[in-house]
Amino acid sequence: METRNVGTTGYETRNILLALGWYYPEIHHGVARFARDHHWHVTADFDDLVPEHWRGDGVVTLLGARQDLWRKLRRLKVPIVDLAESRPDIALPRVTMDNAAIGRIAADHFVERGFRNFAFVHRWDLGVSRVRRDAFQTALAAAGHRCEVLNWNKEAGRSSDTREQRHRWLVRRLSALPKPLAVFAMRDVEAVEVIEACIAAEIAIPDQVAVLGVDNTYTICDCLRVPLSSVNTNWEQVGYQGAALLERLICGDPVPATPIYIPAVGVCQRRSTDSLAVEHPAVVAALRYIHDHSAEAIDMTDVVRHVAMSRSGLEKAFREYYIRPPMEELRHARLNRARRELLETDDKIIAIARRTGFQTSQNLCRVFQQQLGMTPKQFRLQHR
Repeated sequence: METRNVGTTGYETRNILLALGWYYPEIHHGVARFARDHHWHVTADFDDLVPEHWRGDGVVTLLGARQDLWRKLRRLKVPIVDLAESRPDIALPRVTMDNAAIGRIAADHFVERGFRNFAFVHRWDLGVSRVRRDAFQTALAAAGHRCEVLNWNKEAGRSSDTREQRHRWLVRRLSALPKPLAVFAMRDVEAVEVIEACIAAEIAIPDQVAVLGVDNTYTICDCLRVPLSSVNTNWEQVGYQGAALLERLICGDPVPATPIYIPAVGVCQRRSTDSLAVEHPAVVAALRYIHDHSAEAIDMTDVVRHVAMSRSGLEKAFREYYIRPPMEELRHARLNRARRELLETDDKIIAIARRTGFQTSQNLCRVFQQQLGMTPKQFRLQHR
């Protein structure tokens, strides 16, 4: 009869392998948080992802593009949960971020800033990049825009896959595209290469090219000449929920028929997209004023006074050159600020309402219900 490991608490200890084809510390944190609460022993060997001697109860993996990882994992006779959609041809239970929603978030981020020229950059044509690309293009098409796709894997030809070769390719391709240009990169690492190509080509960021990545890896985004805006994919929650699914599978629960998708938090904006591709100077000035003072008790009178333009004239200019009226933009800016505060702090709802321009918790709750269909508390619980 098989002997199970029992810890000092008297609970059965499971031996779990964490095998990440691409390492995200946030995933590791999420799995570790679940492990602490459920008496797991987690093996994570970064030199040898699948040690020959390992014997255990289940695996949490991120397959990605690595062919050798799956060749080793497929020999294990234990439940395996994948945290990515890069290999949809491999039939595994999956918990991952909502990649289609990420594409839509990126499109909305750029359209709101008035851009009309767009590009999607990816290195490999894998499942994840295709889903993000297609959702990005579809959302832009719904707004009446086209998107240029820069696919290194497709365009490389006989060029070797080196950073130098990709750099030359990006300099050439980005220089030829119309400006101002909004570039959505598959991941933060591709976005870094876009920024470096723009710097080499003397293309101003973000005024000529705005760049948005995915993953919000602080050690990447904050350490660049132009700090990188990025979609926060909530990797820690992906790791935690992936571990929770593995526990259920080990206990004998059926495999879910479809992947479990974890919603992205939204865009963490930094300098690389801090621009407005709006052709009317008064609209630009009004937008800057609205965003700079959204936490204050301002109204339309203050905006009109700032731009020295009649109310009717400014509202007409917004209709022609922007996607929202001025006061709707003010509510939108306050809502985004409140969402960030709910996720990044543990402060009470009333304190957040006062700091973000809503003044009262009732006003904040009303806007959340109207715009998101949930209360601020429900939003915080769902996304943390």
